[in-house]
Amino acid sequence: MIHGEVRITTPSGKPINVTGVFLSVTPTCRRSSTATDLEHCTMSSIIRPAPSDTTAPAARPSSEDHVLVVAARPDSTGLAAARVLAERLGADATHAGATGLDAAVREAAEVIVLDPSLRARLTRDPAFTAKADPASRRDLLSRLAPYQDRVRWMSRPA
Repeated sequence: MIHGEVRITTPSGKPINVTGVFLSVTPTCRRSSTATDLEHCTMSSIIRPAPSDTTAPAARPSSEDHVLVVAARPDSTGLAAARVLAERLGADATHAGATGLDAAVREAAEVIVLDPSLRARLTRDPAFTAKADPASRRDLLSRLAPYQDRVRWMSRPA
């Protein structure tokens, strides 16, 4: 066996020598041997379109980009905190006690639940001022369980 020689055994048990099939590679593959039944292939090149004077239309927000900020605290204080974060992110805001929360979560591509920790409240960030009680947190957690692949919980500023 020559150094670098490669042999492939076919299902019939007959070995095939594939060494030296392509001795030089150029934009089109050249066969130097007919030892295998590999098909002739051409190497692809990247073709870039010529620049144009037209501009692409501005991207419209779609349902795939829709983000919803939900405050874990189910009252107006939670809603006010959620609105602060939603303004920063260009998202919609709601709270855990809102009617229609399930429908809003279903339509959103990403859901951010705002549930600040004690340390986050010490930062004096207005988005992290509304801490939820454990019962509200558990209720929201069970309501969002079917959508857990799209839900992210924030307990402190990023």
